[in-house]
Amino acid sequence: MSTTTPAENTAAAPEKRDRRLPMIATGAFAVALVIGIVIAVGGAKAGLWGLIPIFLYAVLALFGVDVVLATAGALIVAAVMTRTGPIPLGAQMATSLGSLVAVIGVIILLGSALGQVTQETGAAQALIKFVMGRIGLNTRTRVQIGVMVSSLIIVGALGTLAGGNAILAPIIIPIAARTGWRPPAVAAMLHAAGAAGLMTGPFTPPVVTIMAATKLSYGTYLLHAGLPVAAVTIVTGFFMARWIQRHTDQEYTAADAADNTAETERPGARRAALVLALVLLALAIYGIAEKAAYSYALVVMIVTAVATGLAGGLAPKKILDAMYTGAARLIWLFLLFWMLDPMLTLIGKTGAFDAVFADLKPVLSHAGPWVFLMLVVFLGYLHAVPGAAVAQVVLVNKLFGPVGAALGVAPAVWAVALLGTSQVDQLGPLPGADMIGQMGLARSSSLRMMLFNGWAIIVTNTALFALLFLVLT
Repeated sequence: MSTTTPAENTAAAPEKRDRRLPMIATGAFAVALVIGIVIAVGGAKAGLWGLIPIFLYAVLALFGVDVVLATAGALIVAAVMTRTGPIPLGAQMATSLGSLVAVIGVIILLGSALGQVTQETGAAQALIKFVMGRIGLNTRTRVQIGVMVSSLIIVGALGTLAGGNAILAPIIIPIAARTGWRPPAVAAMLHAAGAAGLMTGPFTPPVVTIMAATKLSYGTYLLHAGLPVAAVTIVTGFFMARWIQRHTDQEYTAADAADNTAETERPGARRAALVLALVLLALAIYGIAEKAAYSYALVVMIVTAVATGLAGGLAPKKILDAMYTGAARLIWLFLLFWMLDPMLTLIGKTGAFDAVFADLKPVLSHAGPWVFLMLVVFLGYLHAVPGAAVAQVVLVNKLFGPVGAALGVAPAVWAVALLGTSQVDQLGPLPGADMIGQMGLARSSSLRMMLFNGWAIIVTNTALFALLFLVLT
């Protein structure tokens, strides 16, 4: 007879599920590896079976396997499938260091390095306080506008939703609490505005990746994709935050509302914030005027980090130390990108991408580009690569880019589809790390309200996509 209580049984259930997940992931890898061996022994091109590494990658990530390990597992299966030995695989990985995907990985590292410099100089905090002060804090609406504009700017400048809003949250929460805003509403503001910042910042990872995939200049990308989608996202989030405010009971505590204006500002923080804003703005304008490619971001990140650090009073060695610390946080993402390129190259050798193109082209040529583009967007909603939205851009572009080109889809229109499939999906339809992260930063406990906010933004953006694709194709 069992002596465990219902509470103990409830607590044990998640532990049993957690123990099963590694076994399921290992089993999925083993099955994929066996299929790869069978195809390799057969000697013929794999065709659609060559997509097995991509499916494995998705399954492993969805079952909670570290995304770098998931990529490594998929790469191993792709190498087995194409009978690629250790020496040619090493050569392929060396070549990958100069690929588009690896360069984007370096840009992301440098973006994180810049973020650390802005924190250590106090530039990011000073910039937020300046924006909030200029907008005004005397009404609830002004505070909301200040919070969302600050999030838009800081996330767009630093290129990270979690990192940008983590700097912002301690500054704005006492202000929001004193004007009566509730945590779930603030969480919705941060999520919507931060997402819009990722879509519009000139050097954010998704923007740089989409520009590289479509070969568009920043100005063209912004006009056709970034601004329309970001505008719908932030406007919907603005009104959803007000709706959530009326339909939730959670309140900030007195401790949350405590005045933090007495906190000491770092010497030189305002000067560093001014230099950060001016250098980023000047380099962005120059890049737009010269129609700079995605690789220009490499120079921008380094120059801005050094200029901000010097303006904030950091010695050159301290600036480098800050950059090392910031970049180290995202070294996992660089490793992912480094392995992603050879994985896709090897999958290409299986004939998988050619098979996808051959199978879809006759069907979609009758359906037309509008149906194709909407299907790509819905695919992104249903299947996101956990923790690596930029990798999703690369995968979708590799799989469906040739089909879109054959259907006559213009690069600017394809940029809209890539933005939808990689960024809007982070807002739902299911809970994700980004959503829960913003809840935590805002000190909210209402996942339900976050889902409502995300669903509303997805619905309005889907309507926008349908209209844009109809007009532009």
